[in-house]
Amino acid sequence: MQKVVVRDTQMSLPTMAKLFGALGLAATGFITAELICGKLPPGTAVQGLALVAASFGLLLGWRVIGRNPGRGRVKVIERGVHAAIYLLVWTMVFLGALQMMRQMSRGRYDGPSEALIDVLAQGMRLGSEALRLDVLGTLFCGAVLSAMLAEWAWKRWR
Repeated sequence: MQKVVVRDTQMSLPTMAKLFGALGLAATGFITAELICGKLPPGTAVQGLALVAASFGLLLGWRVIGRNPGRGRVKVIERGVHAAIYLLVWTMVFLGALQMMRQMSRGRYDGPSEALIDVLAQGMRLGSEALRLDVLGTLFCGAVLSAMLAEWAWKRWR
């Protein structure tokens, strides 16, 4: 006998909460990346970092912030903080990969495992240099504000 599985397709449909969460976190990622670029040491390859952070923000805002609206204020803040942490981690991994590619073109690595390990090391080194109070404040306040806007949009256009 075959088992019948009924899915809730409500979660996969586009909603205004997902749109507002995605656009808000994309703007937050762009602004935060611009702040980070000013804090990095000279010679660090960061071309296009703001657009990449904005695209990460767009994806994470859609998937994390806009996923389950209507659960209360505490959950709104929680979703905003989670999205900010994910955005921070993905941006630092991207920065590390960008630096690793730059070093790889100079022939610095002996093998692929050394290059992959250096992605994390480069990301953590650049992250520790770039993360200041103003950057973290912008990131977390923007993400929580994006989550609040998504919640408002869900209530408005339900």
